[in-house]
Formats: sequence, structure tokens, C-alpha cells
Amino acid sequence: MIRDRMTAFYFGVLLTVLLMGVFGPMIAPYGIEQIHYDQSGQMLRAEGPSLAHPLGTTFNGYDVLSRLLVGARPTVLTGIIGGSMILSIGTAIGVTAGYVGGRTETALMRFTDFVYGVPLIPFGIVLITFLGVGFIPSIMVIGLILWRGAARVIRAQTLTVKQYPFVQVAKASGASTPHIIFKHILPNVAPMAVFFLSLGVGYAIMLQASLTFLGVADPFIPSWGVMIRNAFNSGYMATAWWWSAPPGLLIAITVLSTFMFGRGIEQDDGESQNNAIAA
Repeated sequence: MIRDRMTAFYFGVLLTVLLMGVFGPMIAPYGIEQIHYDQSGQMLRAEGPSLAHPLGTTFNGYDVLSRLLVGARPTVLTGIIGGSMILSIGTAIGVTAGYVGGRTETALMRFTDFVYGVPLIPFGIVLITFLGVGFIPSIMVIGLILWRGAARVIRAQTLTVKQYPFVQVAKASGASTPHIIFKHILPNVAPMAVFFLSLGVGYAIMLQASLTFLGVADPFIPSWGVMIRNAFNSGYMATAWWWSAPPGLLIAITVLSTFMFGRGIEQDDGESQNNAIAA
């Protein structure tokens, strides 16, 4: 990351978003449900940016900057939890299928193919119907579906790694399957796992915003997706750009940064791994 300035730049962006999630509610200038009025007592309804409200106000007179800072925390949590679920499920299935092989591989890969046939949004609506609209169910929808891509690619990586001489030597010396997986397989598929973690974080944030926009996520948690949905429902999405544009830009920048950071780490670690094998 030190050698690659672009990777370091995207890491800085992600670190900034993470700090917003941690300290955003503490540094927000106003309460997220505090209604603001002008000197004549009129509500500041969809007022443009000013010194008192740098990003203007919403249709209900709420400060946009305060809601943007507070909304960073549920957005960051969505990315971390959703990305971790995608990584853990995909890595477990991919490594197990790739190394164990046989009927285990066939069963796991057919299950992965089945999950590929499940449409995300309809599945989310059905699952949330049973679990209820909420923050956690919306993340579960993401984690229970989007691991499928990671499982396939990590399985392919595992099939390659298990042919390396040091893995064959460890197997011939009587090392147990768990020992080989944790000692040799996982460290060598880690670069690809990091890449899919970054992809998972970005997908989780984007899809949670999509589910929120469709009304199948908790509308009372002030995430960035909720802000866009509220702006759309109010009819001010086009005219009050200061309300809808900042959360949309932050979602786009965060998703782009997670992808580019993971791609940079994966490429750098892949080159280092190839150099080590050649040596």
C-alpha cells in the first residue's frame, strides 16, 4: 500500500468514511430530528445551503449535514457486517469444496449454482416479510445471497494452491486436513479473499441502499440510503439537490474506494506470491 499511491489514496478515503461512522453522531451540529425555523418562525423547509446549515435542510426542516454524519454509522456497519458474511460464507464453501473435492465439492457447488438462481430483490422482500422490516434482516438478505461469487473464485484458487509442492509435502507427511487448510491454503488465497471482502463491503452498502429505496428496510434508521429515499418521496429530489446528492455521492465514492482498494491489495499480493513461488 505504501508503494502504490492510488491504493493508499483509496485507503485514506475508506478510513475517512470509517471515522465518520465512529465519530459522526458526536460531531453532528444538530439532532437528526431537530426542526429548524427562520427568524419569523417559519420552518426552513428544503432551504438551500447556508452558514448555519452548510448542506441545507430537508422538507421537514432537518439539517442535512447532521443526518449525513449520523447516517454514516449504519452505512459503515452495513458494509462491515455484510462484507464479513459474504467473505466468511464464500471462503468456507470455496476452500472446503476446492481442497476436499469429491462428493463434498459436487454438493457444495450445486448448492452454489442453486443460490445463483435466487433473485436478490424478490428474495429480500420474501425474507423481510417473515423476519420483519429492520436493519439486521436487510443485511442478512445481502449476506445469504452474495457469497456465491466468492465461493466459486476461491474454490478455483484453492484447486491451484493445493497443487503447490509445499502443500503436497505437507499432505504426504501426514498433516491433517484442518492443518493444511489453515496453515497453507488460507494464507495463499488471502489476497483474493481480501478482494472479495472489499467487493462485499461495496455490494452490501449499495444493495442496502437499494432495499431501503424500495421500502423493504427500516426507514427510521437514518442511513444514506434512507436519505435518498426520503428525498425522492418528498418530491424534492431534483430541486433540493443538497439533500439527495451528498448521500448518493458518498455511497458511490465509498463503493468505488472499496473496490479499488481491494483490487490494489489483491494485485500487489498476487505479484509478491508469484515472485516467491518463482524464487
